[in-house]
Amino acid sequence: MKNSEEPKSRGLLAIQEGRKRRVEFPRIPPRFFLWMFVILAGWAIIYWKIDQNELESWRNRLMSRQRAVASELGPRYHPVRDQLEAWILEAAGPYPGDLVSEEAKTSPFRSKPGTYLRLYIDDAKQAETIRRAALDSLRDGFTSCFTTFPNPDPFKGPECKKNHECPTGQHCNETFHCTEPSQPYNLRVGYRAARVLSDAWVKDVREASNDMRLRLLERDFDSAVQEDIPLAIDLLVRAQYFLLVLDENADKPDEVPDAGTYSESLQAVQHPVRVFAWDLATKKLLFRVRTDTMAAVGMTAESAAAASPFAVNPTTAPSPWTSVDDSATNRCSSHLARST
Repeated sequence: MKNSEEPKSRGLLAIQEGRKRRVEFPRIPPRFFLWMFVILAGWAIIYWKIDQNELESWRNRLMSRQRAVASELGPRYHPVRDQLEAWILEAAGPYPGDLVSEEAKTSPFRSKPGTYLRLYIDDAKQAETIRRAALDSLRDGFTSCFTTFPNPDPFKGPECKKNHECPTGQHCNETFHCTEPSQPYNLRVGYRAARVLSDAWVKDVREASNDMRLRLLERDFDSAVQEDIPLAIDLLVRAQYFLLVLDENADKPDEVPDAGTYSESLQAVQHPVRVFAWDLATKKLLFRVRTDTMAAVGMTAESAAAASPFAVNPTTAPSPWTSVDDSATNRCSSHLARST
C-alpha cells in the first residue's frame, strides 16, 4: 500500500518534468565563455590595429605638411631668430656701460616699423628660456612712450578671439580687438608663429596617442600656417630695428609684490632696466642704456618726446589713450638727448 503522506503530482508526468526544466537555470558550458573571450579579444585587437594604422597615416600626413613648411620657412626664420637671440644673450651678460652711436642720434628709427621684446634678465641667459618667456611677453607702456609710430587705438576695432575673425591686414591683438599690428610689434608674434617648427611641437605630434589629440595639433598647425606665419613674415620683413628691454632684480626684493610672475611683479616697483636697440639691416648696436624704471599711469608719447631730440610730430603721434607710462622712457630719451 502506498504511503498516504507521499506528495501527489497532478496531471501528466511529462508536463510536470517540463515545468521543472523551465524553472531551472540551464548550465552554460565553460568553453562558451572561452570562445566568447577569444572572439572579443580578437575583435579588439583588429579594431586597435585599424585605429593605429589610421592614426599613423594621419600623423604621417601632418608631419609631411610640417616638413614642407619647415623646409620653406626655416631657412628664412632661423637665421633671424638666432641673430636676435645672440644679441639677447650678449645683453644679459656683464653690462659694459652706456653707449649711444651716431646713427641713434641722427636716424629716425623711433618712427619706423620694428620689433620689441621685454624680458626678465634671468630668462634671457639661455635660448630655451628666452623662447619660453617670449611667448608670455606683452607690449607695455615703454613702447607707447618711446616710439613715435602712428599706431591705432588697440581698443577701437571690433572684438575678436582669433586672427581669422579679423579683416585682411589686421590681427586679434592683446586686448582682443581687431587692429593693424602695432609697431614695434612684440617678438612674441614671431615665436608663436614658429611654434610648429619647434622640436617640442614635433614631439607632441609623434607622441599623440589618440585622434582627439592629433586633431587639436592639426588645428593648431592650420592656424599657424593660415594666420600666424603670414603675419609674422610680413612684420619681420618690415622691421628695421630690434628694441630690447631687460628687467634686472629690484634693489629691495622684499618690496616686490606678488602679481603673478616675478617679471610682471617687478613692474610695480622701482628697479634697474637695460635698454638696447639694434639696426636690423646693418646689424649694428644703436644704443644701450641702463637706468631705473617704475610704472605710473599717464598719457603716452608726449612726455618722452619733449625730452628727446627725436621729437614727436603732433600730426603723426599716437592717439593719447591712457596707458601705463614707463618712467624709464623719459630717462632713456633724456640720455639720448644728452649724448647728442
